[in-house]
Amino acid sequence: MNNMRGRAQRPTLLLEGDAAWVQRELEEAHKTVRSLLRQIDKEQARYKEIARAYELTVANLVTITQENNVLERERDMWRARAERTPAPLVLGSGLLELTSAEISAIRKAIARLHHPDTGGDSERLKAWNATLDTLEH
Repeated sequence: MNNMRGRAQRPTLLLEGDAAWVQRELEEAHKTVRSLLRQIDKEQARYKEIARAYELTVANLVTITQENNVLERERDMWRARAERTPAPLVLGSGLLELTSAEISAIRKAIARLHHPDTGGDSERLKAWNATLDTLEH
């Protein structure tokens, strides 16, 4: 037992062959580290390119969405105009286009003014109604 204690406590001496082996292992470790660092640089560059492409894609999507919204509003405006089918009314040399809601409002206003129950002229009311009837068809 004393022998074992003595061996364990004695410092181990590096032999010349062992130092050369350690040097080669250290060089191999350095090569591996340099190779890993190059791989990390490549992956970081790839990540940066992907991030740049992503940001460009998002910017393009935002622009396209904005343009699409403008086009949808314009389409809805034209559709609403087409569905109302305004009726033309010629006054003098100009052409006046009225929607059915506008014709209805005019009819009510004329009725308030010219209805016989409110003291108006029934003939004038009939003439207005005839004119407004032609505009609604």
